Amino acid sequence: MTDEFVLNANLPDRDVTAVVISDVKKDIIDELYNNYHIKALIPSPVLNISGQERFHADMGLLHFYRDNFFLSSDNIIMTEILKEKSAEIIHTKDVTASEPKLNVCILKNIIIMCKKTADASIADRCIENGFRIIEVSQKYVKCSTAVVAENAVITSDESIYRACRKNLIDVLRIPAGNILLDGYEYGFIGGCCGLLSDSILAFSGDIDKHPFHKEIRDFALNYGVYTASLGKNELYDIGGILPVRQKCAISSEQKSQSKIIHNK
Repeated sequence: MTDEFVLNANLPDRDVTAVVISDVKKDIIDELYNNYHIKALIPSPVLNISGQERFHADMGLLHFYRDNFFLSSDNIIMTEILKEKSAEIIHTKDVTASEPKLNVCILKNIIIMCKKTADASIADRCIENGFRIIEVSQKYVKCSTAVVAENAVITSDESIYRACRKNLIDVLRIPAGNILLDGYEYGFIGGCCGLLSDSILAFSGDIDKHPFHKEIRDFALNYGVYTASLGKNELYDIGGILPVRQKCAISSEQKSQSKIIHNK
């Protein structure tokens, strides 16, 4: 085995080998493969949603923990891909734009969610596994939240900002806007980025074209995380870059063998 499931959702601790991502911007997928050797896993569209959001990864999939996933019941492609890797899958029915049941944000053992619209079985699974639930009014939580580290996020949403501050999660609040999404006035920060390792936060577009790029970069650097741009266009909400597979850890025995080969 050369790679494995990311242990804590959204928080790889080694180089990522596969992400779940929509193919609405194929140049982003090309950059991930050519520059980072990362495979793009393209989900099935969520049939009850119209517009580009039906293709968004954060609408049809929730990575809960290691090999545990929640999937929209019509996400046939990801079901097949994950089953090949022996993942445990819970299917969620009737995911819609008004009830984005899988659009929650997980930070290691914390989950930020809108209980009114999230799949009730997610909260049940959280309780079973000792996750702390932080409730917010924003129903598109993952769209609205960029994960920087296990205790650090970026958002433009007031309810997420207040909830994070109250629960001692470091949060950078930026104004809404300056992120493109066809059919809407603007997209969201969580929908245009994702961690490619524990030290690289990649954006779907050129982060330097965002008016608050310096604040975003400085905030990330506080956690040893560097920002990377995928492309030269303005930031575009593609439904997130969800890291699901990463390189396996090298054992001490493997390290020793590598040194022997290198020294020969």
